[in-house]
Amino acid sequence: MISEDCVEKRHEPPGYNSRSLSVAHTAADLEVLREIENVYFSPPSEFDAARYVLEHAPTPTTCEAVELMFTKLKRQQQVVSGKALHLISQQRDNCDREFAEIQIIREQLSKTLETCRKAREHLCTASNNLTISTFVILANVRKRQIIKSVLKSLELLRSLRSVEKDVAELLNKKEYYEAIELILKSRKAAASHKEYTCIADLSSRLQDTLDMTEEKLDSVLSSICYNFDEDVFKKLKKAYDLLGKTQAAMEQLHMHYSSAVNESAIEAVKPFTGEISIETKFQEMCLGVPPNKAPNCLLNLCEKLFMVMRSYYLLVDWHSKHDEEEKAQASSNVFDIEKNVSREYIRQKLKAGLIRIWHDVQAKVSTFLKNSGLEEYPFEKFIQMLGILRKLTQVAEIFCGDTSDLLQDFIKTQSVSYIKNYHRGRMEELKLFLENEGWEQCPVKSTFNLLNLQEFKQFKKYLNPSKADQSIAVKTGSQSDTTSSVHSQDDSVYIARYFKYKTTQTPFEIFRDENVTNDDIFGIETELEPSDDSEDEPDELKRDYVDETDRDSITFDKPAKSPSKVKESVIVTNTTLSVLRNCGQYLQISRYLPQISLEVIMLMNQLFDYYFYAVHLFFTTDLDVASTTLYSTKLSAALKRISNNINSPGEEDAKNFVCPDLPQHLDMSSEANLHGLSERIVAVESAIFLAKQFELLQPYLETIVAQHQKMILEHFKDNTLAVAVDLRMPVYMCSASKAVDARSALIAMSQVRWDVKNVAVENSPYVDMIIRKIQVFALRLENIASKVSLNLKVLNSIWSMVSKFIVHLLVEGFSNATKCSNGGRGLMQLDYRQLFVKLEKISGLKPIPYQDYVDRYVKAYYLPRNELEEFVLERTEYSNKHLLALVACACENKRDRQALTAIIESRESLA
Repeated sequence: MISEDCVEKRHEPPGYNSRSLSVAHTAADLEVLREIENVYFSPPSEFDAARYVLEHAPTPTTCEAVELMFTKLKRQQQVVSGKALHLISQQRDNCDREFAEIQIIREQLSKTLETCRKAREHLCTASNNLTISTFVILANVRKRQIIKSVLKSLELLRSLRSVEKDVAELLNKKEYYEAIELILKSRKAAASHKEYTCIADLSSRLQDTLDMTEEKLDSVLSSICYNFDEDVFKKLKKAYDLLGKTQAAMEQLHMHYSSAVNESAIEAVKPFTGEISIETKFQEMCLGVPPNKAPNCLLNLCEKLFMVMRSYYLLVDWHSKHDEEEKAQASSNVFDIEKNVSREYIRQKLKAGLIRIWHDVQAKVSTFLKNSGLEEYPFEKFIQMLGILRKLTQVAEIFCGDTSDLLQDFIKTQSVSYIKNYHRGRMEELKLFLENEGWEQCPVKSTFNLLNLQEFKQFKKYLNPSKADQSIAVKTGSQSDTTSSVHSQDDSVYIARYFKYKTTQTPFEIFRDENVTNDDIFGIETELEPSDDSEDEPDELKRDYVDETDRDSITFDKPAKSPSKVKESVIVTNTTLSVLRNCGQYLQISRYLPQISLEVIMLMNQLFDYYFYAVHLFFTTDLDVASTTLYSTKLSAALKRISNNINSPGEEDAKNFVCPDLPQHLDMSSEANLHGLSERIVAVESAIFLAKQFELLQPYLETIVAQHQKMILEHFKDNTLAVAVDLRMPVYMCSASKAVDARSALIAMSQVRWDVKNVAVENSPYVDMIIRKIQVFALRLENIASKVSLNLKVLNSIWSMVSKFIVHLLVEGFSNATKCSNGGRGLMQLDYRQLFVKLEKISGLKPIPYQDYVDRYVKAYYLPRNELEEFVLERTEYSNKHLLALVACACENKRDRQALTAIIESRESLA
């Protein structure tokens, strides 16, 4: 048998093997091919190779030359033959296929010839056997077939001509899939009938119709961005699937959503601006929004942007459900695998789109806030703005799970800036109020506190301990679900309703309700327990000022007929109420923005500091006695701290506030009104009342600041609020020091002889003179009590200052005595005891404070040498003048007198 190798090699040329094949591809063969002259490749009919070689034989013609030429030509022939055979071998497969096709054609021709032969035989038989009528029938059948073919073509032409109209009708009916399907079928039909010239023209028109239809689909796709319709989107997706452009459509849809955010923002702001050109940028439009329209513009902006976010959220939700259904029906074939890949791509694209759209929304809102004059918002509108932004962050959390850190930081920064600017206005307003305050008591009940003000009503459950347990009980189940407000529901559930259900409303609808409260806006639980009508704020207090004409019509506690009968009273001014109302507004901001609570509390403290400092400034300018014993260490430190933060009139410092000007309308020089004692009382007691209200707020303030910030509150409470009562001493001393004419009293005391030998049985005349002055003071104080509710604390403070002044006056008068005997010392004791007994009856103070100051001084006359030295060293409350007079009268020994005098003078040098 013939081997397979032989079979494979039968087509190869003789003497041609694999080795020679490889040689043909060597560089040497290529070089030989390059050396062959081009003339040798000419057709044989045009070129005689032998003659050409003979004509170009080498000269001289020697055997060696001829042999060399022969060898060269033979080598060239071998290389060309080998190259030709190699090319032929490469094309052998193609040649075999061509021969096979030729063979098939031969077979088909044979069958065709056989068919034609049989047809001729049948025709011959028919011509011999059939009649003419039969041929007529056959001809008619043939004509009918031709006519049917023509009618079919005409019907095709008619249908192709009406494609545009039919597609338009389908698009109007929102049958996008059917419209695309019709166009594609028409194109296929047109492609199969290109023999008609008119159909060739229609093909281009069908392509234009398809392009226009895709544009229409894109237009409908863009409308989805504003109001997602599940039915419409299903049809759109089905149409894009038919076109094979699902992913491209998704890319285009995301571009439409980005455009929708921008267009919605422009449309929301445009109604609130004046005339603007088409080319105006969004930032420039925001600058053109008037501050009084900005809050409503922000609300409109958030509503418009929410509709875009809601549409995208529904789109993502629809795809999520649709993907689950398709996965349940999917198989492992190639087409389903491709669909899974496409679905995964779309899913990732949609997920990334959530964050991108939210960032676009954040950017638009932030741009608006930066350029809308936020600092000029009215306070209520600012609170509303905070509520809108808070609602927007909650929407973002439902939309894409983003915590809106950028927007939160922006809100915090802008809020701090706003509240500082707002606070500066309140401080300027407070300065104006203080400078024009009449310091008259505002008529309120004896139980009045800040909880009676409208601004603090929402804080009752936090600040009123008596109702805390009731509040807890109500929260734990006394209120049924049917009566709970919709805004007390969980925010995520509440806002999710607007995303998942088909509705034209938005979560921002609440801000268009004029009756809605701030607690409703911020979703904060309102006070559940019923309010006590007796504690409600009177209508008169809801005004900025309480007019004097309203006093008789307000059913408040009237001042007592006798000061001694008043145990408790509340003394406030219109300015005090204004400060409290401002604090209530500040607390609302801290309640809705806990992250800036400390900044807000510090601004509240500045309000108190300014009020406290102004009271001291206004009513201690005429203090004409030594103040060393009137100011406690904490009071001095607090006043110094506040003064460092207050500019003098005329100075400009953005960080500090201007010191108020001294009021010129107050009469503090008349003895009839005890040198403005009524105004002093109202001022000091209103400052003390204000401090108590701040102390009432402290427990709540500690709950809204961080743990490490509580020390700031404690320091302010201990070093500022706690020292407000210390303000009574210097202020009341200004009037108390004028109750008795010090100069006349000292002159009268100097006329008394203190060197008498016998003890007197009657007090000195100056005592009666002082008592008469005190009685006049008491009568005038009674007149003041008819205007101001003087409680026991106030009265005791006033009489304490009178007592303090008198004891210092007595010591000063006693120290003026150059000579003093034992009888004179007895007279001193008799005088001050008689004076204090009568003062006790007039003032009601038991015992009279500060009388030890006189008692110790008089008894020091009786001390022996050693104890007197200790007295001089330890009793720093007495001046050197007092001690020198004491030593001069008490020491009869000159040496002891000189020694003690030296000790006193050395104490002065040390001081």
